[in-house]
Amino acid sequence: MNLLARFLGGVSERIAAVVLAVAAAQFPVYFLAYGNTLAGAQMEAEARYRELLAEAATLHLGVEDFVRRHEENADAVFQASGRIHRSTLERYRRYSAMQEALRSAPAWERPLVLARNFDPAIHAAARFEPGLPLTLEAGAYALAGLLLAWLLTSLVGLAFRGGGARRADSFR
Repeated sequence: MNLLARFLGGVSERIAAVVLAVAAAQFPVYFLAYGNTLAGAQMEAEARYRELLAEAATLHLGVEDFVRRHEENADAVFQASGRIHRSTLERYRRYSAMQEALRSAPAWERPLVLARNFDPAIHAAARFEPGLPLTLEAGAYALAGLLLAWLLTSLVGLAFRGGGARRADSFR
């Protein structure tokens, strides 16, 4: 029975290692899809922002004054358009800041930068399809996935073995 348990434990460790390595290697592919979708959303927000800027300029106003005047107007119709303009302005600023953060992040910081700048709407629109990335960056993430698998299976193994010593050759 002990031999069977060791065999199954070794197989499950290898399966976990492969699954986590492949999953981790997907990050650069997802990051690219997310970034491309964000770029499209940012371009649309910028187009709407430029419209606001042009309309404000024709009235010799800054965009903030233009929006504020709409928001503070006694007419409910102007207040409603002010809310739309404010949303457009905030979306443009938010997407521009997100785009800059993602573009300037080095490869090893990208997971954290993406987590800080994650937008569920961008994620939903990204239409991510897993791929087999053959880049150095994907290889580094795959290695990180292997290390994570090793750590997790070691911890699980310790828990099931009651804290006993781990065989040195069980990961091979």
